[in-house]
Amino acid sequence: MCSMFKLPYFCNLTIWSNHLIRIMDVSSETEKKILEAARKVFETKGYNGTRMQKIADEAGISKASLHYYFRSKDNLFEKIFNDALDEYLPLVSTWADNDLSWEEKVEQFTKNMIEFIRHGRMLFLIREVNRNPQILEERIKRKAKSQNKFVVYFETVQKSKSIRNVDPNYLYIILNSICSFPAINKEMFQRALRLSSKQYEALMEGYARAAADFFIHAIKKQ
Repeated sequence: MCSMFKLPYFCNLTIWSNHLIRIMDVSSETEKKILEAARKVFETKGYNGTRMQKIADEAGISKASLHYYFRSKDNLFEKIFNDALDEYLPLVSTWADNDLSWEEKVEQFTKNMIEFIRHGRMLFLIREVNRNPQILEERIKRKAKSQNKFVVYFETVQKSKSIRNVDPNYLYIILNSICSFPAINKEMFQRALRLSSKQYEALMEGYARAAADFFIHAIKKQ
């Protein structure tokens, strides 16, 4: 077709464009591998224990290639941390959804939170915020004038007289603790219950439902 119309320029342009697309596809795939490797290493080792060489090894590329995509550990960490935080923040919106009863909200939040924690994101966030509290400074500044959605929601629920008169701040701490404690203390619980890692994971499959039921019955007026 190209030789028929004698358009060598457009033939070369097409070849070059196809080559560029292939390069972009490879580049995108490499960046994806880097981010997956970085997430795994940062979540396991934390910021202080992570080295760029370890991320490069995990991604199966050279350290020079890693620096081509992400110039510093700080740049890469910021991306991983913000992605984890963006996964967590939608959980907060549970308390703004008015289509569910408060019991259904507790069940939904507990299920999603425990799933989020089991994948390692929450422990990573907790550890890094404890290491450097300033890491959330900008986000907190933007939300400074808004109240905690959970607290506001349960203050409203209490007015309906359907739950016990317990400070919603306590309820917030209790529910989040119920969700996170089994993951934070996994090793201790495994040993105390004489369970293998596989057995403990199987036990956790039904934990979200049990935890939600326990919380609901603990605060619901009989």
